[in-house]
Amino acid sequence: MLSVFILEDDPVQLQQMKNDVDKIGTDLGIKIESKTFSNISDLKNTLPQPSRSNIFILDLDFNNKNQTESGSTPPLEIQPYKFYK
Repeated sequence: MLSVFILEDDPVQLQQMKNDVDKIGTDLGIKIESKTFSNISDLKNTLPQPSRSNIFILDLDFNNKNQTESGSTPPLEIQPYKFYK
């Protein structure tokens, strides 16, 4: 199962992203648990343990200094995914 965390402040876009993610999961036969957030504080309070099954879709406003600073510290160290043959 994949856990998808979506951050978007526009409620219409947020719902559309959730619908798109859920449809992709259905089309590919992948169980997806999508969670939506309209602000960084709520997302930070819900951060899961680091896992390769977590996917984050983040809408960051780089013109807003406070939001960029809030979102600039990653919750975990991102490691590139290694493909094995």
